[in-house]
Amino acid sequence: MRTPPLEGIRVLELASQYPGPYCSFLLAGMGAEVIKVERPGSGDPARQFPEFFLALNGSKKSLTVDLKSPEGREILYRLVKTSDVFLEGFRPGVAARLRIDFEAMREVNSKLIYCSISGYGQQGPYKNLPGHDLNYVAMAGMLHCFRDENGNFITPGIAIADLSAGMFAAIGILGCLHGRNKMGEGAFIDISMFDGLLSWMSTRLSILWATGKFERDRDAGYGIFMGNDNNYFTLAIAHEDWFWDRLCAAIGLTGRQGIKAKERRARKAELAKELQTIFSTRPSHEWVHALIEADVPVAPIKAPEEIESDPHVIERKMLQDVDLPEGRRVKLVGFPIKILGMPQRVMTRPPALGEHTEEILEALGYEEEAVRGLRERGIV
Repeated sequence: MRTPPLEGIRVLELASQYPGPYCSFLLAGMGAEVIKVERPGSGDPARQFPEFFLALNGSKKSLTVDLKSPEGREILYRLVKTSDVFLEGFRPGVAARLRIDFEAMREVNSKLIYCSISGYGQQGPYKNLPGHDLNYVAMAGMLHCFRDENGNFITPGIAIADLSAGMFAAIGILGCLHGRNKMGEGAFIDISMFDGLLSWMSTRLSILWATGKFERDRDAGYGIFMGNDNNYFTLAIAHEDWFWDRLCAAIGLTGRQGIKAKERRARKAELAKELQTIFSTRPSHEWVHALIEADVPVAPIKAPEEIESDPHVIERKMLQDVDLPEGRRVKLVGFPIKILGMPQRVMTRPPALGEHTEEILEALGYEEEAVRGLRERGIV
């Protein structure tokens, strides 16, 4: 593939929190032109947190427009005529009040793919509830997967609902673009952060409904262990008997070879204690090395500070240095989708607020004097 698969596709992202920017980040990585439509003066709420904004907004353009004004909406309507995807993250009903909902946009461009991302979706008794990531994790039952050794709930350290919703939105958009190529019609996509988390809970819920037990029976070799240097590492033997036998051979626990997965789960506490007793005799890095040599699923627990020097991360080109306008160079995580034959896309710096406003308005046919007037009235 000599050109990016989404080259020539224009995406309008109405500035919102994580889901929309992450979705358009993925689309931009595949070659789409992404225009952030932001509020004059304040812009994307994520601009209040510069590090977050930098992470998700490379390779985009910024247009400032007051969508509450008729002239501002007219700018958006003109832009929609030549766009392929419209992405918004308002609470249900807000887009309709602004007259930029799917029905309004479909009259402007019948082939537009319109994607709405919200907490609980466009229908249902929860649709108008306010919320943030932790609320959706709790409502989907997922918080029961995050507990400490005493059974207390733990607040997840990443925005699971936000980022997963961005992925689901990107998948939906790609599917609808493919469908449009076949049928010639646009589409409306309703993405709920809650729905996405519930989808990710499918295997755990299936176990619950089939057995009456929510907790999974883990293998004795699936867990976090510690060497005698007080550093931790992970073992991830799930149900594979061959990995268990290799583990036992590598650490000298030959008397436990041949124990099958079902029995290991039933004897988890006993066997895990035996493993930890052995691991307490040597430093963790020695065990990691030995188990890698034995072809056992093992990995150290990397500190975040170690990521940038990880040779695998470097080889996969998962980090990129970006120069900011003020002369500062920052390191960002790169694009995670590798397509054979597609050149590695170099991420450009995130846009300054309204940086591309004049460029976009001129392309829409606005004269210089008209643009000046729009600025003076605070519409752009």
